[in-house]
This record gives sequence, structure tokens and C-alpha cells, in this order.
Amino acid sequence: MNRNFTQVIVFFVLSLVGSKIWAQQDPHYSQFMFNKLTFNPGYAGATDGKICVTLLHRTQWMGFSSKNTQQDPILYKDLYQGDAPVDLVGSINAALSPNVEKFMSRIGVGLTFSKDQLGFETTVMPKFSLAFRQPFSNQSVLGIGVAFGLMQKGLDGSKLNALDKADPRVPKGNVQGTGNDIDFGLYYTLPSLGRLFENFYVGASVTHINQSKITYEWFEPTGSITIDNKMHFYIVTGAEYQLPIPSMRLQPNILIKKDPAKIQADLNCFLLWNQNIRGGLTWRPMDAVVVLAGYEFPFGLNVGYSYDLTTSKILKYSSGSHEIMIRYCFGIKIPPRPRYIRPIYTPRFM
Repeated sequence: MNRNFTQVIVFFVLSLVGSKIWAQQDPHYSQFMFNKLTFNPGYAGATDGKICVTLLHRTQWMGFSSKNTQQDPILYKDLYQGDAPVDLVGSINAALSPNVEKFMSRIGVGLTFSKDQLGFETTVMPKFSLAFRQPFSNQSVLGIGVAFGLMQKGLDGSKLNALDKADPRVPKGNVQGTGNDIDFGLYYTLPSLGRLFENFYVGASVTHINQSKITYEWFEPTGSITIDNKMHFYIVTGAEYQLPIPSMRLQPNILIKKDPAKIQADLNCFLLWNQNIRGGLTWRPMDAVVVLAGYEFPFGLNVGYSYDLTTSKILKYSSGSHEIMIRYCFGIKIPPRPRYIRPIYTPRFM
């Protein structure tokens, strides 16, 4: 099994490096380790028998807008004529049964809803994820999942500055288009990796497999624009390392993603104190340095905050990016049904 799983991972890595795609589409999140269901449906059900609800809000490049970049023609041209991205994502995720001995515990389900506001364009994506989780003798579990959903895009033509005001290729108002969306993912967990790491995980996924086309259409004058959705590839991994101080643990996490524009990596490491207080750093080469902090309450509530200090040219116009995460995991105890004993009537013998 391990050899076959390794071959699958290698295949995904080669695909990630060799794919030819064209335009950036998916948003990214600094607290990706708490938001894996959004880009990997194989994660569905990997919640230790609990139901987990996650909300995440990201405001990227605070202070950035089309107004304060017009003085830099190169930067203005390379980006877009619109305001800074704002992203909101919510998800709920669980196995069908909390009893690990039952077959239904191998089925994981999840729902996600995301809204990405990128300048003049808004993208809304509701998705349903379904995963089969196969356990093995070494207590590892491989999740194989698919996600089905919709991608609805809206374009605000009033924010577009056409050179020719009568150009029929530029809409004058709000237009919308919708397409189907399919994702696929693998998610593998292992309680112990050698003698160094615990709670190891690795995942490989691809989004927008069907590469749907979304068309904006408008009238007066009549025109249309078609957007080609391209596949995005993700590799994510992480683990825990116990430090010599019993109350402290390290939690490294790595995300490698290939969107239609480039390959990007998030290299993260948390320091966890007393299993509830965490602080960490992430380095995103050529883009940002991220400071993260969080706290997990005893009753299952987990809150987190991250601040991205931009290291690219956008730093001149932005005060950074802010992200807030709230996650709540809880279990449901179902009392066993009492066994009904049917009375048996027998004659009395002397």
C-alpha cells in the first residue's frame, strides 16, 4: 500500500510541475492548515469522530485600491483596476458515524461555501465533498475524495474603464455566469512517523478538473466574455514534534500550490504551548512573511489570527493582509437503543 501511495504522490507532483495553465483564479489563505477541505475533498471526515465547523475571513492588501496605484503605471498594469481582495469561506465536515468500528465511519462528508471579491469580479462557490476513508493495520488512514459544486461569477462593468465607451466587449452594468465544478483529493494520516514526528499528514489534490467555461452575456450593446477555468494543484503536509520541554511542541506545515500563474509555497511552523496556545511564522517566498497566533479552548473552540507583511512591490501601497479564523469541533453522543426482549409464552408442565 505504501508503495502505491508513494507512486500516486509522485504522479501528482509531476503533474503539478508540468501542467500548463494560464491565469490566477483561486484565493489563498495563510491559515491553510485549518482550511484544508476548501482545496482537498479527501480531507472530509478526518476530524477524529467530531463535527467541525470553520469560518475564515481574509482581507488582503489593506489600503490597496485602483486609486492609489494609478501613479505607478507598471504596477497598475500588472495588477488590475479594482480594489483589494476580500475572501470569506465557511465549511462543515464530519464522518457519517463517530464509531470507528462501523463502516459508515469510513464515509466522510463536507460542505463548503466561499466568496471571493477581487476588484470588479465576485466568485461564489458552494461545494459538497464526499470521501472514502480506508484504514490500515499501522493505524494510518487514506482518504479519497471528490467534490461537486457550482462556480458563479459576477462582473461589475461600472468599474471597468474602457478606452472606447461604446466598445461592445465591455459590459455597462452587472453581469453573471455559472459553471459546474469538480475537485479530487487524497489525504493520508499517520499517528507516528518514525520516532520523531506525530500526527503526520500529507495530501495531494486538484481543483477544477472539468475546466468549465463561464460566459458573461449582456445586451445594449450585445456582447459576451468567456472565462476558462483551469486546474489548480496542491500538495500539503505537516506533523508534530515533541520538544525536550514537555509543555512545548513544534507543528510544521507546508503547502505547495500551482495555480494558473505560478508555483507558490507556504513554509510554516507553529510553537504549541500546553496544547492550547500557539504562535508561528510562515514564509511565502517572493510574496510575504506571515505572523500567526491562536488559542484553543477546552470545549473545542479554536480561534486564530494571521498578519501578512507583504514583501513584493505591493508593500508600497498596502499595510498588509489580515485573516481571522474560528473553528468549533464537537461530538454528538447517541444513546444506545434498548434491546427489545419479546416474551415467550410456554405451557407449564407438572
